[in-house]
Amino acid sequence: MSAPIASSISMPQEALRPVEEIIQEIVGLPTDQLSRISKLAVDEMGRRAKTVAKGKKAPKKTGSMPKGRVPDQLRKPREWVNYVKADAITNGWPSYTMHQTRKNKETGEKEEEEIEMPASEENAEGVHVFEGTITEQAPKGRAFTHKDAMSLSAVYWKVKTQTGTRQDLYEAFDASYQEEDNVSEASDSPEKVVVRMTAAEKEAQKAEKAAAALAEKERKKQEKLDEKERLKQEKANAPKSTPVKKVVKKASSAAASSAADSEPAAASDIPAATPVKKAAAKPAAKAAVPAAPKKVKKEEWTCKDDGMVHAWEEDGVKYLRNYAGQVWLDDDGELGEWAGQWDAKKKILDDTVPAPEFDEDDE
Repeated sequence: MSAPIASSISMPQEALRPVEEIIQEIVGLPTDQLSRISKLAVDEMGRRAKTVAKGKKAPKKTGSMPKGRVPDQLRKPREWVNYVKADAITNGWPSYTMHQTRKNKETGEKEEEEIEMPASEENAEGVHVFEGTITEQAPKGRAFTHKDAMSLSAVYWKVKTQTGTRQDLYEAFDASYQEEDNVSEASDSPEKVVVRMTAAEKEAQKAEKAAAALAEKERKKQEKLDEKERLKQEKANAPKSTPVKKVVKKASSAAASSAADSEPAAASDIPAATPVKKAAAKPAAKAAVPAAPKKVKKEEWTCKDDGMVHAWEEDGVKYLRNYAGQVWLDDDGELGEWAGQWDAKKKILDDTVPAPEFDEDDE
């Protein structure tokens, strides 16, 4: 590895940064400083919320830091990370342990991972990349990033504990940096769960999670297909029954056929209307009619009010009937014996009604 760079590296101090870089810088800070910043942020948010709730405008801060400006207590740690990154890109780096915190989805507890990162090697273009990352898919290899520099800078030197593997590099940085280091005293931190692994194991863990997610997706897909097939089999094995619509249709057809069979003869088969003979009344004998009153069809029979009798059939018996509902037996087209009076309300032929009498003068 080449000698570490010193003051020849220019480190801008007044450059403004986007919020994303500030967040990355905060993540790399020691626990005590993170706690302090977190408390200040929560207090400020609470104060502003109360001010808004009271309908008052938040007082304008005098002497506040310009937007995008790095706080003084974070400026030197940030520049140290940038210094390490520039040195690593120029001279490479040894293998080191990267620490990062993650939340265990099963237990809900926070765990600290320790990932063994490989040392650097040069690719075909002479750029320092992580050893073993040059492949056909990535011929240039995996480059050193700002996140890697944050982890490596903590390995090289920690101001809080005054420990590290590259005190010489930090001293060179400190000599080139003119501002004082504002680092607060360490505070108690909760016990952490540490998970140690190599970079290759971390990649294998990601691949395993991806495979598990894919398997779960395929399982759910197969369950849907199995359920669809089960419903299909149940439908195929279910006993077949005649649909209601078809039954109704058949019943309607049968009723229509029955009505056609019981329909009265055509008009051409009925003898012409015969005038009523006006003669002396004779003792009427009971006609040979069914013992029980007969019901008529739904459609009421009618004829012209012309004083004539017309052919009429009920339950297969042929009669002669006039407009008044007086009914006689049909004797081959002639007026036969008296059959009775048709009761339109009860829909019966009442044979208890006596035969009508006609005047001799009307003959």
